[in-house]
Amino acid sequence: MLAVRFVVLLGSVSLLGLTGAQNRVDVLAGQQCTQVCNTPAHGGACSYTFLVPKGERDPSCQSSPAAQSLAEIRRDVKKTSDKTNRLRHQFSRYRDDRELWGERMRQELVNATARMEVSSLERDVKMRNLEIQVINQSLQLERMRGKNRELQEIVVETEIELSQLRALRETVEHLNAAVSSARTQLNEMSQLLTGNLQEMLTSQFNLRPPGGFPPAPGAFSAQPQSAFSAARQTKMYGSIPPQRIGFDKMFVNEGGDFHAGNGTFITRVPGVYFFTFTVQSYDGKFTNIALVQNGREQVTLYTETAERNIMQSQSIMLRLATNDNVWLQLDGGTHHAILSFHDNRITFSGYLVYAKFS
Repeated sequence: MLAVRFVVLLGSVSLLGLTGAQNRVDVLAGQQCTQVCNTPAHGGACSYTFLVPKGERDPSCQSSPAAQSLAEIRRDVKKTSDKTNRLRHQFSRYRDDRELWGERMRQELVNATARMEVSSLERDVKMRNLEIQVINQSLQLERMRGKNRELQEIVVETEIELSQLRALRETVEHLNAAVSSARTQLNEMSQLLTGNLQEMLTSQFNLRPPGGFPPAPGAFSAQPQSAFSAARQTKMYGSIPPQRIGFDKMFVNEGGDFHAGNGTFITRVPGVYFFTFTVQSYDGKFTNIALVQNGREQVTLYTETAERNIMQSQSIMLRLATNDNVWLQLDGGTHHAILSFHDNRITFSGYLVYAKFS
């Protein structure tokens, strides 16, 4: 269609040349006139006025339809060329952008694949570590089970040994009691025979050695021995519940019946015992000490708070059976306290007065 229009324009230009408009065509061909659109002409078209370089109106330099069509074609061609160039440029940019986007997508795909592989390796490593931990815990559990079985066997053996020791201890205690009873009976018989002999010698024969008769053999050695005396060299505060008073220095412990660590006397020989204890109060604190036999308080020693230290003593005699426990107990609460130093201001003593097995 563009070619037909161009042919028509050439025909129009030729006709203008034939009709005597040679000057106007030359002027148009030489591009010496400038088109200026005036008011719309007949038929709604735009009439053009051509201006010469001097700026003067030249009626002879009027636009022809062919010239106008040619100018429009040239403008359309230029627009088409510019649009084509823009499209080529956009297509080139689109192609470059597509290649760049494809490269980026390929790179992201590679990165995503690498991340997935790393994540898979990390999961594998974690699973291996968990498996190793499970195996180690299983081994440790098995070792603990083995140790538990060994400990159970040791506990059973220890219980058997303890039962045997208890039975042996009871046998020894019975034997000691029997021996002590026999010694006592022999001593009584010896004393009786000695007394009868001395009485017969004195009454019937009037014989008496100077200084009197000696005691009967075994009169004192037949008596079992049990005595202790201990001291505490440090201060002590009360606590809840009340606690036993321990001792850190022993003076006497005949028979080994007193246990200094927890301050407990355990009766080995039944009979009558004498106990005494002395304490020093703590300035500004209460003092409430009880002598306890098998969990029952027998006597107490009590002082109110004072600004000075007070030394006090308490004594008692008790009839004890075998395995009876006797100890000193400080009353509960930090407002109770006793005081002692290296000079032994807290003491606890006791001894067997006489044995009584029946």
